[in-house]
Amino acid sequence: MKKKKWFRTLQFLAAYLVAAWTFLQFIDWILNRYNISPYWVDVLLWFFVGIIPSLLIYLHNQERINKRILYLREKIIFPLNIILLALVLYFGFGNSDLGATTKNITFENSDGEVETKTITKEEFRVGFPIFDFKQEVKDSTTSWMQYGIGRILMEDLLQNKNLSPDFMRLTSTTDKIREASLFYDFYIDGRYKKTNDGFEITTYIRKASNGKILTEKTFRGANVLPLLDEISVFITSEAGFVEQNGLNYIDLPINEFMSNSLPALEAFVNGNYSKAYEIDKNFALAYLENAKRKSLYNHGKLETQDIIDKAFALKNKLPLQKQLEVFIQRNLAYNNYKEAEKQVNLQLEVDPSNDFYNRVLFSIYGDTKQIESYLKKSEELFEKDPKAENGMNLAIATLVNGDEEELLKALKPYEVISPEIKKLKLAPLILTGKIREAEKILEELKFGNYRNDRLQVYDTIIKRLKNNTPKIENLKQFEGKYISNTNEQVTEFWLEDNRLIRYVSHQRMQRMIPVGPNTIGGGYVGDQTWLLQLVKDTLGKPIGIKSDVYYWNGKNTGWLWKIDSHITKAEEAFDKGDYNTAKHYYEIALKENPNHEYINNILAHITYVSNNDKEHLLAQHKSFEGTYGPRKFWIENDKFYYKRKGENIDLPKVELLPISENRYMYLTRLGTIMQFEENDQQELASVPYSLSVDDMTWNRLDGDTNYFIKNN
Repeated sequence: MKKKKWFRTLQFLAAYLVAAWTFLQFIDWILNRYNISPYWVDVLLWFFVGIIPSLLIYLHNQERINKRILYLREKIIFPLNIILLALVLYFGFGNSDLGATTKNITFENSDGEVETKTITKEEFRVGFPIFDFKQEVKDSTTSWMQYGIGRILMEDLLQNKNLSPDFMRLTSTTDKIREASLFYDFYIDGRYKKTNDGFEITTYIRKASNGKILTEKTFRGANVLPLLDEISVFITSEAGFVEQNGLNYIDLPINEFMSNSLPALEAFVNGNYSKAYEIDKNFALAYLENAKRKSLYNHGKLETQDIIDKAFALKNKLPLQKQLEVFIQRNLAYNNYKEAEKQVNLQLEVDPSNDFYNRVLFSIYGDTKQIESYLKKSEELFEKDPKAENGMNLAIATLVNGDEEELLKALKPYEVISPEIKKLKLAPLILTGKIREAEKILEELKFGNYRNDRLQVYDTIIKRLKNNTPKIENLKQFEGKYISNTNEQVTEFWLEDNRLIRYVSHQRMQRMIPVGPNTIGGGYVGDQTWLLQLVKDTLGKPIGIKSDVYYWNGKNTGWLWKIDSHITKAEEAFDKGDYNTAKHYYEIALKENPNHEYINNILAHITYVSNNDKEHLLAQHKSFEGTYGPRKFWIENDKFYYKRKGENIDLPKVELLPISENRYMYLTRLGTIMQFEENDQQELASVPYSLSVDDMTWNRLDGDTNYFIKNN
């Protein structure tokens, strides 16, 4: 009787499992048909499995239980089973989106018309990294494709809002698995070669955890660009996405929204955007990317405006998302920050993980000192798209908010998966006083694949902090605004609950590490690190900062001028054309800051233009107008402009302001003066003078790379 009873129980259980599986298949079809969260299938699956213990007890004793006769064990097990199951489902799916997989967004198109479009929510998009494509047969003409194929594929796949591709320049299989296994199920790489008939490209889709090939396909053709379009279709189909219910994203061919020129594409993927659009004058995406870079690093407002205007004229060649980026970047270039912020917030609904949109938003947070908003947004971004870049940004935001202990706890589980996470632990360990632990990690990194250039900063920090305790007074003296000696970059420091925060215009906030009485440092050894030294005059007043920024292949030394209230008032009056007020405040500023040598040039300019009429100044400009080697000087709307562009240098367009009959200053490069003179052969030449901040003297820069004769 017991065997028959158990046999019948198992029969009912088998029927239950078949019915449950059939029901799940039906639910899965319904969810796909009406774009509802697929998490419901997982929720129901766990529910059906989770109630099996209670179900088995019921099926085995159903005759008694149906008569409402329950033993004590059943009165305990049934509710306990339900409670435990509810807790598991809550903690497992409590943060999951169980609503629709799509949402409607409204935006203003290029014609100023309001459109509504249905898109896939970020959390339901398929994310994957794309790595290098190995060159099978060495060929210098196509070696750029090792990384170029992946970068172009990423740009092409970004048109599909069901996908979240990410391009990474990694070649080692170990590195690929380490990076991909953190957040992804699979990754893309491949191999290629140039053949007599054209190109052959094999694309691999590999399992993220071990690099095993899940599927592969070889593409052959005379032209590489149509092959890349085919590869995009292959990756899209293998990613598990099927277009339906109006979610058919426009897939523009690469040669239409990028370029049909391989040399232009080579320059683009190598980051030489200006060369890319010199080769292809209609390369709209190259104009856009270069404008972004110029804005990010403050390489000249005029230059950025010229470049983004060209992108704006060609915007209809771009996919919708890139068109919207053009609108935002153009507003930034012309100081329409409110409109840019409005557009960014709207587009973040469409593409929450877009690096450009978030960079603009983080810049706005820095400009307005919204450190809590920075952290909250970074957390949301990482939760929706847990890729490496978002993880690093969240780590930076956590430090800015003073949660270094929480950061160390959050990094611990990821460190088990990827030892590379240790790089992020250096700053929080030092800030929590765990110098010995930080030193140990630094020694490990020194034996890794990192150049010592970027590690020098943390080596210096650790050595100085071993026997010294930073004081809050040392940080307080850094507070204030500083302007770069070589570009338009403005840096601001302020204290937030004894934390020194730095914001560089158009970039994100950073937490500074105290190093010594007049030195601070920080940065990320996987990107760049820096040491900043406060410089004071003989009376102990801060006059500027010497900045050493370390990259993977060297360092760059710069100088930042400290700005006080008099300089700020003078600049505001100067920008409005109120030269009398500007002169008044600049004279006060020079008395307060006698080492600010560049103020002498501005005062000289104000005096010179006040003593000479417009016609005289215009005639002077015309006498120097022309091309001098790689330098070009020209008049535009009665203003005098300069740009240098050569084989290995591309300086931004700037306005030159006369300070004498043959000398001009730059407001965008305070440490440079341009002089025009005649040589012994009565040839007109241009020669710059550069300010040495060590002794505040102007040095003439002669030589083949600085002294140029006017072209005939």
